[in-house]
Amino acid sequence: MRQGYKFNGRISSMLESFQVYLENEQQQSKHYVRQNKNYAGLFLTWLEKESLEPEQVSYAEVLAYADKLKEKGHAIGYINRNILAIRYYFYSLQNEGEPRPNPAAGIHLKGAVRTVPHDLLNKEELEALYNSYEANDARTHRNKVILSLLIFQGITNEELHKLEAHHIKLKEGKIHIPAGNQTSSRILKLEAEQIMELYEYIHVTRAKILAEQTSTRRSGRKPKQFKEAGTIHQLFISMNGCENIKTSLYHFNQALRKLNPKYRNAIQIRQSVITEWLKEKDLRTVQYMAGHRHVSSTERYQTNNLEDLKEALNKYHPLK
Repeated sequence: MRQGYKFNGRISSMLESFQVYLENEQQQSKHYVRQNKNYAGLFLTWLEKESLEPEQVSYAEVLAYADKLKEKGHAIGYINRNILAIRYYFYSLQNEGEPRPNPAAGIHLKGAVRTVPHDLLNKEELEALYNSYEANDARTHRNKVILSLLIFQGITNEELHKLEAHHIKLKEGKIHIPAGNQTSSRILKLEAEQIMELYEYIHVTRAKILAEQTSTRRSGRKPKQFKEAGTIHQLFISMNGCENIKTSLYHFNQALRKLNPKYRNAIQIRQSVITEWLKEKDLRTVQYMAGHRHVSSTERYQTNNLEDLKEALNKYHPLK
């Protein structure tokens, strides 16, 4: 077990009280304290990348994380040690007065990790979510464009951060989505309503945000957080010109939950979109559109396989 994991200041702060819990309440040795801190830190880092807070984590998110570890080639034993650390972490939150159930309680993998898409949004709900989100300023216009890419192209949070303006091919009506850690690159069609929104965002809204960033820098406020406007190539940026939009996505998620309480996060949208694609397109086409490297990743979304997947869930992920 490597000892050199380094986490950002926010996550390191969250892990400090966790360490106290492991030492005092669980009375773990230094080795197990370090191991469980590392595993919990990796999980919290993943949550941050997905714009999720610990209080938003459910059983589904824990299994989604386990699935990511499996895709990276980790053995079941390693994944189970991670899940145990996650369980300890949520017990530590309960120890501090957090009233909600532990989302990792009872999970112990006995075989292949297979997550079951559930609580999905249907096509009508996805369209209603998109249409009901109003864009009335630079922030909400940016968010509306992000929402369109989530709903029409099934893009991931990681891919949102990797997109640059040149990836948008407005004349061709297409978008090039760069490869992520777990997804392949692909070129997808843009919907008609996206083209004008993207044009306005790239040439007006984004330029306005960058201009405001330059003005802020000249005023002498928080200069260390900014790059020169001309050096920022990322398509989506925060309102203060930063390339890290995790905080922006967190607040965006909160706004979407008010529009539809059934909405959870971007992962749910992607799962819903892939499921809807499979109702109209063949398996290999959807595999490409989703950026899945293995067709088995796409097959799990086929509605005729869901009952089999539920049985697999009961077999391999018993909540006992």
